[in-house]
Amino acid sequence: MPTPARPTAATPAATPAATPAATPEAAPITPSAVMPTLHTFFRRELRLAGGVVRRVPAGDRARAAVVVDHVEFVLRALHHHHTVEDDLLWPPLAARVPDELAPVVELMQAQHETVDHLVGELSSLLPAFRRSAGEADRNRIADLLDLLHGHLVEHLDDEEARLLPIADEHLTDAEWDALAEAGRAGTPPREMTLTFGMYQHDGDPAAIAYMLSEAPAPVRWLVPRLARRAFRRHALRVHGTATP
Repeated sequence: MPTPARPTAATPAATPAATPAATPEAAPITPSAVMPTLHTFFRRELRLAGGVVRRVPAGDRARAAVVVDHVEFVLRALHHHHTVEDDLLWPPLAARVPDELAPVVELMQAQHETVDHLVGELSSLLPAFRRSAGEADRNRIADLLDLLHGHLVEHLDDEEARLLPIADEHLTDAEWDALAEAGRAGTPPREMTLTFGMYQHDGDPAAIAYMLSEAPAPVRWLVPRLARRAFRRHALRVHGTATP
């Protein structure tokens, strides 16, 4: 085996290549880390919803129908999300958290009640707006949507900052799995792909990958593509842009 040439002035000793700095590995995704990705759907769509409603021309029932379909879809998804939490998240936490943390859970429940009241009021007004596209109904619905967005953002901020760390500590893997399964089971099949697209649009890619991690490889490849297409089509119809 030939030996390397001794370094000379003409053949200086080679400088060892710099070793790239180690890239810290991303923290593992926990079940609770998926929740902020789910919340991006509601944050975005309710932030935009009041303006979408206000832009419906008075008397334009065709446009009103498109907008009402969208708002009802968002409210239906939000109500289901909160129902799952009310049924499967609060009870075990209320039973297990130390006394000093119990007020956080109580705050979450009280905020849900406020949000649910506004969702109920909106749901009662939307059918009349679909029929008439009336100006008074339009303005009242738009104002309520803005109010709902404000209350919801306050609730989601509190939940993500104060409650999810508690849930990570006190819920079992089986209980997180039950939450996820209830979320899927309560989503109408015809809305499943669009709902996933709503999460995916602004969601954390790591959380999206985690949500699909137990699916077969073809499903992991196909679902994000179908969901992206469904979201783009829906957003163009409602918002006039594929990237609202």
